[in-house]
Amino acid sequence: MAKRVSKPTTPVDPRWQGSQFWYRAKVGEPVHDKLVEYGTALRGLYASAHARDRVHERIYDGAELRRYASAIQALQARGLSAARLNASKAVVNTVVSRLSKQRPMPSFVVDDADWSLKRKAKQYRKFIVGEMMQTDFDARSKEALRDGAIIGTGLTRIDDTGDGDKVFAERVLREELLLDPRECRYGKPQQAILIRRYARAHLAEMFPEHAGAIFNAPPSQQRPQENLDDDLATTLDLDDYVDAYEAWHLPRNEDGRRVLCIDGATLVSEQWHEERFPIAMYRYQKPQRGVWGRGLIFDLKDLQHRVNCIVRDMQMNLQATGRGHYVMQEANAVPAELLTGLQPFVLKYKGQQPPTWTAPTPINPAQLSMLQFFLQQMFELPGVSQAAAASRSSLGAGASGVALDTQYDIESERFAMEEAQYAEYRLEAAQLYIDASKRVARKRAEGKDEKRKPYVSGWLGRDAIEKLEHDKVSLESDDYRLQLEAVNFIPDTRAGKLSAVGRLAQAGVIPQWLSAALFDEPDLQRANKITLAAFYNCERKMETCADPDKPMPGPAPYNDLDLELTMCTAYLNNAEAENAPSEVIERYLQYLSLVEDAIGKKKAAEAPPVDPAMAAAAAGAGPGMVPGIGQTVPPMSGGAMPPEMMPPLAA
Repeated sequence: MAKRVSKPTTPVDPRWQGSQFWYRAKVGEPVHDKLVEYGTALRGLYASAHARDRVHERIYDGAELRRYASAIQALQARGLSAARLNASKAVVNTVVSRLSKQRPMPSFVVDDADWSLKRKAKQYRKFIVGEMMQTDFDARSKEALRDGAIIGTGLTRIDDTGDGDKVFAERVLREELLLDPRECRYGKPQQAILIRRYARAHLAEMFPEHAGAIFNAPPSQQRPQENLDDDLATTLDLDDYVDAYEAWHLPRNEDGRRVLCIDGATLVSEQWHEERFPIAMYRYQKPQRGVWGRGLIFDLKDLQHRVNCIVRDMQMNLQATGRGHYVMQEANAVPAELLTGLQPFVLKYKGQQPPTWTAPTPINPAQLSMLQFFLQQMFELPGVSQAAAASRSSLGAGASGVALDTQYDIESERFAMEEAQYAEYRLEAAQLYIDASKRVARKRAEGKDEKRKPYVSGWLGRDAIEKLEHDKVSLESDDYRLQLEAVNFIPDTRAGKLSAVGRLAQAGVIPQWLSAALFDEPDLQRANKITLAAFYNCERKMETCADPDKPMPGPAPYNDLDLELTMCTAYLNNAEAENAPSEVIERYLQYLSLVEDAIGKKKAAEAPPVDPAMAAAAAGAGPGMVPGIGQTVPPMSGGAMPPEMMPPLAA
């Protein structure tokens, strides 16, 4: 039998041998030796990518890079600063402003569930949205949106504090998150490492049992991208800081792990139950392969460089041709230092006949034409109009609201994919809020001996702040499907709002008298507070009737009783269709009866008073009216009453 000959293989880097399997250690066992090696190796692989991201950030900021240092020094030697025309920043800011207008929030879909679960889903949505508002998620999402537009990927960490205290949301720099490129081919890595710099004293306060190892750990190292044309000093004193490695491994069997360690000690080692990392990722352009996205600056940097070069050349030409030029006879020449103006130039000649001087053209028209062409391409390639970047309409000052809305819709089609990516990011963030909330509730339940208060979130309603307890409103993952709620578009321009107000008044949605007030300040939310006040109040009462723990509401004469009768009937039928508890059905029936009684009393009070004489005349009564019968007695012959008109005999 022939002996199998193994093919030669590439030697394996010793930094990778076994270090990527740090998660195989049991919970509580130290893993810092392997994890620090693994994170250091990944940092080396991403060094060039992180430096490129920093370059993109500097281009967005309008700063010059080191490779242009000679040109900058040449200008500064002449008393000038570097000229730049930063169109990249205008493009990025316009895109971010447009996409950040859409702020969809999550909703829980439980279509096939019973009444109690649907009611619970509404409460759970209030809890999660309340947490998102308390942690200022809208601000964090704008930061991720801007980072994605600049470097391609924006990151937001949504996690619990670790001690069961609360949920937090914070921005994460791309250079801080490390993913194994061997796992990123299909965009589904199994482990992630977050490397951050902490002050030794702060970390020792958090983990006093490891204070010795923290103060003895090697100091944090300054990364090359940190001083890439930074305004800070080129070297930082980092002796009092240490790098902390926080890593997650997604569970496949029982190997889900979360650890926090430094070089020399493992600070935290626990089980990780979630099927995702606690980091929401927004990518402006999704890659064909891998995880990291691509931003706008990647496509604009070459054009921006060419624009800067043209502007710099034009500036130097203006400097050379615009300064003072003096033609003097050599015998009577005045030193240039005694002349006024910026860097004057003296041309000396001999003889009596001065030379002919022709002033050169400061700016070449072809150069200016190319500058305008490059600027136009920088806006048109990403799909951003120069009019939008300048906050003006290409339709002119007299354009109607309908025309402005149509133009906005046409421009929005170009960003449909980017808007979908942003919506996907917010949906992912909502799921992370759910995961973090469950961890906080679980850790609080495990620490009941410490007499901790239940996990409560606040929801700002129309009339008060509603406190919701997590354990009473939370849903299991199999009970719901998470999706984004629909977001209606209202024009942001004044002309668009006025046009919308006119159409709503014409359709009868808002009264005509209110439309005149809105022309002064077209705020549709202000109009809804007036036109929908009765509906909002009735909706609040219907929600109260559905909660047996709350006191029963009641109708008032100033309420829209007809609307309440319609809504109560609808809510009653909906409760029966969803198999609501009998006590809830009874509360709706009781409120329906109260509304009907109030309507009857209101009609009776509004009826005009009845004059007995006029009522009798209207009924055709005369002298022959029989008291208590209410019928007119016809004339009797011979004093006898017809038998058919005889009153019934008392029993």
